[in-house]
Amino acid sequence: MDEHAQHWLHLLSAPVAALNGASFTAAEYYEDEDKADLERGWGIGNRAQLLDALGMADSGHALELADAYWQYERCLPLQWQRRLAELTPRERIKYEYAARTYPDCGPGGIRAWDLARMSFLLRNGVKKAYLTREESLWLHYRLALRARHYYDGWDAYIAGYLVGKALWNASECSDDQLQAELQRQGSEHWNRCIALNLRLGAEQWFADVPWDAPLPEPERPHTLEEDCWS
Repeated sequence: MDEHAQHWLHLLSAPVAALNGASFTAAEYYEDEDKADLERGWGIGNRAQLLDALGMADSGHALELADAYWQYERCLPLQWQRRLAELTPRERIKYEYAARTYPDCGPGGIRAWDLARMSFLLRNGVKKAYLTREESLWLHYRLALRARHYYDGWDAYIAGYLVGKALWNASECSDDQLQAELQRQGSEHWNRCIALNLRLGAEQWFADVPWDAPLPEPERPHTLEEDCWS
């Protein structure tokens, strides 16, 4: 796999890198000192635990709003209002949030929130020698297939990540606080830092490695366990 294709794959975790001051395109998330504490933040201290965590690419936080985006895309206005009327107050707030953010992230919704973090785990796995670079690239390619299925460009993908992060930030709010907390997420300090750092540091990468750039499928490394996520 050529360098441009590898950069594309590693850019899947660009919004996480923008948050943490890491490399946007290197195989290892941090090119110098390893600053990631996966054990404290994720409960990951070995290869098996990292590979097991990758299942979140399909069964992570994005499922919380998957139906909301699916319904909003397909419902006529009156059908949508009927759907909202059937929901609990908290679920109604989430569905309305999906409706407001749909123009930015599209039907993929917040899938990027999970996909970007799985890319983050893979790149850290290389840094900590839990994975080889070849294993990481092949697993990244599997993330890429999902990303390209759900999104039509880097802008929608990044929006999906930010919208997902905003929901996660507000997830512990009470029902009474949830709507107001979601509305203030656009001005939240770290969300603004991600957007600014992406614009300053990754904008040229996204231009140089467009969303529809060729991505040849790498050969599956024989060292990967047969039952690992893919």
